Amino acid sequence: MRRLIDTEVTQVRTAEGRVITLRQLFVPYFIEQLLMNLMGTVNTLVLGHYSDDAVAAVGAAGQVMGLIYTFYAVVSGGASIIISHRLGEGSQKRASDAAFAAIVMGGVLSLAVSLCLFPFSGLLMQKLNLEGDVLQMATQYFRICILTSVLQGVMSAVSAVLRSYGKPVPAVACSIFMNAVNAVLNCIVVFRPFETPFHGASGIAVSGVISRSMALVLICICLVKSRLNLDLIHKRFRDLACVRGILRVGMPGGISNLSYSLSQVVSTSILAILGTTALSAKIYISTIVFYVYVIGMSLGLSTAILIGWMTGAGEYEKAYRLNQQVLKIAITLNITLSLCMFLAYRPLMGLFTSNTEIIQMARGIFLIDIFVEIGRGFNHVEDNSLRGAGDVVFPMTVAIISCWCMSILFSYILGIRCGMGLYGCWIAFMMDEMFRGMLLWRRFRSRKWMRKKI
Repeated sequence: MRRLIDTEVTQVRTAEGRVITLRQLFVPYFIEQLLMNLMGTVNTLVLGHYSDDAVAAVGAAGQVMGLIYTFYAVVSGGASIIISHRLGEGSQKRASDAAFAAIVMGGVLSLAVSLCLFPFSGLLMQKLNLEGDVLQMATQYFRICILTSVLQGVMSAVSAVLRSYGKPVPAVACSIFMNAVNAVLNCIVVFRPFETPFHGASGIAVSGVISRSMALVLICICLVKSRLNLDLIHKRFRDLACVRGILRVGMPGGISNLSYSLSQVVSTSILAILGTTALSAKIYISTIVFYVYVIGMSLGLSTAILIGWMTGAGEYEKAYRLNQQVLKIAITLNITLSLCMFLAYRPLMGLFTSNTEIIQMARGIFLIDIFVEIGRGFNHVEDNSLRGAGDVVFPMTVAIISCWCMSILFSYILGIRCGMGLYGCWIAFMMDEMFRGMLLWRRFRSRKWMRKKI
């Protein structure tokens, strides 16, 4: 990393004299994102030994839950930008007000969503074109997860506060703990070393609830002991005044992420038309390639925090140079790792399934995915850089247009109408990532974000 990055532009100094570097943010971010994905991988890996139908059910319902968790990120995303800018300005009191507002909003918003969507669990799963046992298992899984999604809403907000203050390690520790508990409980549910009332997809959901509950308690304890001078106990209703600012900054990013997640749900429903084999293959492959995805995402999120501090302090040129350096790393790593996955597709797929049709299908998909990951590298770095600088409307507009006019439209045209199946859908994903990546890259190079004020 030192050879690719100019260390002079990869750090900021806090008001207390503490230095926060890109490496200090990236490593915990990467581990946290990796472990969050590992939770889904363990679910898929364990369920693969149970049945492919269970994998399809949990994968489909999990995508809807991912969409909902993305909606919660409206709060955490907006709070991260607001807090970073206020800390860059040296305004500790206003930064702590934003932290307080984020945690309260995270809890209220997620609780409201849980109560509103729970009665419609079965209907939502039917909209994914699921049938029979797959529909029943997906509905059971979704009901349990949505009713307790408030856990994720609060945890996301607390994690955002810790990261914005340059304290990402506690979030990582909680992720490690949560994944360890989740893995143990999943093995108990599926392999049944002793009898338990929980089975299959619903048992996997219960395991997730228990592990998230314990992780939330742990991360709240970490927040209290982190000594960030938040003074949350003495906050009052009037300190929620920055809620509007958090929503104004976070909503565009949340909408674009929500649109992307929704497009993935729609693409899953399109694949469901092709049958369980194509749907299961997509879930297995997506689980594997996410380990490439997570590197660019972690670099982008780390860069967003640093750029927020830099633009808050008026160091625009330093922020520009940081972006250019991080982009080199993201693209290099994405190409290298996606190529390795293509070469090792057979043993990787063999970890999840013995279905020869699915494994053979994966070869061409992994080849196409090399180009998907190149586009994603641009997206992760440029999108988060623009958001960190406060330029949030343009990325939102591009994301919405691209994911529906490229990803979904061409998934249907190529995958269904042209009969290309999963290959056609993955080509559509490539078109989406490349199109968005190039537009966001041009936007950042135009330096229009330097005129944005928060």
